[in-house]
Amino acid sequence: MTLRSLHLHNSEFKVQNFNNDFLLIHAKEEGTLATLGELIYEKKFDFIDEVIVTEREICLKLNGLFDAPKIDLFATLQPSNQQAVNTYRLPIYFSDHEDWQDVSRVTGLSKEEIIHQLLATDFTVAMFGFLPGFIYLDGLPKALHVPRKSVPAKYVKANSVAIGGKYLGLYALDSPGGWHVIGQVPVSILQIPQLPPLPLNLEDRIRCTQITSEEFAQINAQQLNLIAYNA
Repeated sequence: MTLRSLHLHNSEFKVQNFNNDFLLIHAKEEGTLATLGELIYEKKFDFIDEVIVTEREICLKLNGLFDAPKIDLFATLQPSNQQAVNTYRLPIYFSDHEDWQDVSRVTGLSKEEIIHQLLATDFTVAMFGFLPGFIYLDGLPKALHVPRKSVPAKYVKANSVAIGGKYLGLYALDSPGGWHVIGQVPVSILQIPQLPPLPLNLEDRIRCTQITSEEFAQINAQQLNLIAYNA
């Protein structure tokens, strides 16, 4: 592993090179990684196979076209245009899912108290993964932080809203999952077969709204995605 510094737009980054197989990039200042990650992704460097951005680091999966001097290319990146930050309403039916028991037990709060805090919070899209379309929302009040399940559930329904650690999460696909499910949204998160299939961008804002089971059924019947619902 080799380590070097990278300067871009008055920000300093540390780049770790792991045998020319992948790079890990760390930032000294908060909030700068998302911008750099988007610039690298948009540039479509031929020596990068995959760009993974989290709050703490950027991981770049490399291929045989990479050599160490190409790291200097990152310092030349310039944004093509300023990405607008959008705000979306996320309608949630807070169901009677069994995971509520653990969430209330760990937080010491009632379901109504937890919902009240969620509705009063402005969330920010922090990162995507661990599954296609899974969205990490930052801003969850500390009082609502709940550790992930020690034994993941075998099945979590698509468009479930869940709490895991310090994040509120959205499952875009049916999948196993280790987060505590607290509700469902009646709109789809993914826009398949459109490209990109995920309409949200890093730093977009999410405001949760509460809906009833009847409202859930009415909205769900319209087969809307999140963008169409907010239009």
